[in-house]
Amino acid sequence: MTKQAKPGFSAAAELTCLLRAKSYGEKRPLFKTDDYVAVILSQSFHSAFSLQQKAFLLGDESANFATAPGIYEYIVARTRFIDDIVKKTAGRFSKIFILGAGYDSRAIRFYPALQHSLIYEIDRPLMQQHKIKKLAECDITPPSNLRFLPIDFNQQNLSDALAQIPLQTGDKCLFLLEGLLMYLEPVHVKNLFNAISDYSSDGSQIIFDFVNQHALTEEILFGGDEAGYGVKESVDCVRRIGEKWTFGIAAAEVEKVLQQYGFALLDYADASKLAARFFADERGRCQVKINAAPALVYASREKS
Repeated sequence: MTKQAKPGFSAAAELTCLLRAKSYGEKRPLFKTDDYVAVILSQSFHSAFSLQQKAFLLGDESANFATAPGIYEYIVARTRFIDDIVKKTAGRFSKIFILGAGYDSRAIRFYPALQHSLIYEIDRPLMQQHKIKKLAECDITPPSNLRFLPIDFNQQNLSDALAQIPLQTGDKCLFLLEGLLMYLEPVHVKNLFNAISDYSSDGSQIIFDFVNQHALTEEILFGGDEAGYGVKESVDCVRRIGEKWTFGIAAAEVEKVLQQYGFALLDYADASKLAARFFADERGRCQVKINAAPALVYASREKS
């Protein structure tokens, strides 16, 4: 069984970075994203896990034991979904919080548009230290408006950290939780959403992805295609890299969950919607299938 290279370092974060790097070099227009930083960072990865996965980055998909069917397509769609929102709303938010940041590069890639926002990358201390080290090795200087805030969401409460970052009247915030919630225990997700809700002023926004609740059931291991495209394989792959999904939301409950924390849904994109939005040809025909386990949510803080 493949485990994380070192305690605190996320194989999932490395894999996501590698897949973004692969996407940047794509010759197929619908698969191409703009994360050039991922290309640079991925060249510095030397864990046994990442070395195995680089075969996939170079095009040998037979070596890609850690990526379930439709996950690469999902990472491409998720990157484009979030990038589009960040570019569209640039300048609207005084503070941007990227939770579970991993190797996120938006503070660097979008610096010209985001330079007047304070950006806080929040992640486990060891993961964050590793990223900072990798940036230095690659001669990438973090932008002046980027702050690194070490927090282990399983042991610390986000609200304590946010209390040290006061808001001014009229300030609006953007919270980005990409590839995070599914790895937290439900009680920690609740604490996280409570902290975001309490801190957010009207007009603040949140983007997050989640896995469908049914992907957490034991029956999924025997569900085959009936579980949804790539779902069973996703559960298996996550376990093989030494991680585990521990939180999910039933798709029908998304708006109810948001309402509990004072947010209103702006956009919801599951596998079929992502495929239609990002992988349709000029005739509107979908060219790929996207893994059915995860979905994306974009919501806004309602007036109190």
